[in-house]
Amino acid sequence: MDSKKNTFWYGSIALICFGLLFIFFICVSSYAQGVLRDPTGRSGEEPFPPPKELAPLPPPIQIPVPKPPEEKVIPFHIPRVFVREIKITGNTVFSDETLAEVTAPYVNRELTDAELESLRLALTIFYINKGYINSGAMIPDQTIIDGVMTIHIIEGKLTNIEVEGNQWFRSGYIQNRIRLSAGPPLNIYALQDRLQLLQQDERIQKLNAELRPDIVRGESVLKVQVQDENPFKVFLECNNYYDPSVGPVIGRITLLDQNLTGFGDVLSFTYGQSSGIFPEIETSYSLPFTAYDTTLILHYRMFNFKVIEEPFKDLDIESKANIASITLRQPFYRTLNHDFALALMGEYLRNKTFLDGEPFSFYPGVKDGKSIITALRFIQEYAYRDLAQVFAIRSQLSFGIHALGSTMNPGTDLPSSRFFAWLLQSQWVRRFKWLDLQTIARMTLQLANKPLLPLEQFSVGGRYSVRGYPENTLVRDNGFIASLESRIPLIKNHFLADFLEFCQFADFGTAWYNQFHTPRPRTIGSVGLGLRWGATFRYPILWRPQFEIYWGFPLKHLDTTGEWNLQDSGVHFRFLIAAF
Repeated sequence: MDSKKNTFWYGSIALICFGLLFIFFICVSSYAQGVLRDPTGRSGEEPFPPPKELAPLPPPIQIPVPKPPEEKVIPFHIPRVFVREIKITGNTVFSDETLAEVTAPYVNRELTDAELESLRLALTIFYINKGYINSGAMIPDQTIIDGVMTIHIIEGKLTNIEVEGNQWFRSGYIQNRIRLSAGPPLNIYALQDRLQLLQQDERIQKLNAELRPDIVRGESVLKVQVQDENPFKVFLECNNYYDPSVGPVIGRITLLDQNLTGFGDVLSFTYGQSSGIFPEIETSYSLPFTAYDTTLILHYRMFNFKVIEEPFKDLDIESKANIASITLRQPFYRTLNHDFALALMGEYLRNKTFLDGEPFSFYPGVKDGKSIITALRFIQEYAYRDLAQVFAIRSQLSFGIHALGSTMNPGTDLPSSRFFAWLLQSQWVRRFKWLDLQTIARMTLQLANKPLLPLEQFSVGGRYSVRGYPENTLVRDNGFIASLESRIPLIKNHFLADFLEFCQFADFGTAWYNQFHTPRPRTIGSVGLGLRWGATFRYPILWRPQFEIYWGFPLKHLDTTGEWNLQDSGVHFRFLIAAF
């Protein structure tokens, strides 16, 4: 009997211990899912950089006002000649029917030498008024038979582009882009639009152009004076935009060369570290290899961290992530106001998680602490901008595939590398004359067809989603974020402040799982205030410090665990120094 009692008690104690251990691991896994769900650190970055406002337009192309070219008077033997029909040659821009409307007043009548010259000038002026500044008409020596006269059109062309003043851009880079709108035939309006588009490049500070006639009639030379900026920059940054579990405050240094070889290629390298991140390394290289800005983009990121937040600090939870991508981007329609581009990206994401130094899976579908995602992403981008507003929208279709050892869980509903997700982002910035007020409206939506691995999930909470809440408050398969912010300038163009802005905002976010139960809360929101400051100093070098701080009041209170930090009080800050 005693033996049976002992067995019962031993079994009960073992069952209780097992239950407590099970609950402990459930808690660890649940916590770790919140910590390790975003090892790429994407929640701490601006997900959709704001489109740039219009840069000041370059001055109109300087064009010497040409006198009408002198033509030899046709040596007629009679003072008048009868013209029944005018035949035009050399015209490619305008049809015979269009030019016939210009010549109509001169047919079926006798013309004097002065009227013939007037006819020639009428055709020349027609071309000039349409922007074909170095095109014109000429009347060749001829014998008029049966009243049929021939007029030849010389459609002008640009024979050479001379680039001066450029220190960092290669002349060929600028010449090739100007030639896209240089004809033949040369149209001054198309050329001016191309120069204005080139001026929008932030690496070009100033651009002036002058069109000069060449030796041969109908040929011109464009002289372009360029003032480009030093492409090398250094950024020092400190912010608290990261998950508190790995240390919310991070320091970063970024080295950036925006024109590495003179062909517009950009190379950047970033190193970041916090008390739990050791380290974050990111590098990218982009090369526009055609005059149409067909761009190849290579990107790599390594992100290692350790959980330092109590009470899980002693569990030695670690994560190591590697992300590599290659992107081909092609603008299809670009004007001063509109920009439409498509891009195709291939991305490889690998993540390993550890518990007390051993591989450990904290999330369903992850095998032995390792998850690999291979995805093809099709991106569509559109932006509109004018002097008062900027609107941009970006759509990304992600197709997870079975390649390069990606994580697969066939025959189950567990997350894997085979998935489909749609990410839609939009932003509208509007400046009003009243108080020089600026408003910023943002929206982000992600929809997925099945449960996702942590690297693909959607984050809600933090500086760039719902302020007033810690980073990664909600991270799930699907989500929606909306934000409205207004900025009122308090100081502008002062020697101690390029700008000082008082900000007010309202943020909203919701997130939910596919198939799995979605715990509460599903929705969070906040309102709050902020202050943004930026200045430019030129001694001892050109450097621009910027500082921003936002305080958000959460409309739904959530209990927080671990050590107190500024994010628990709804405060997000960022300090940046850019040196040139």
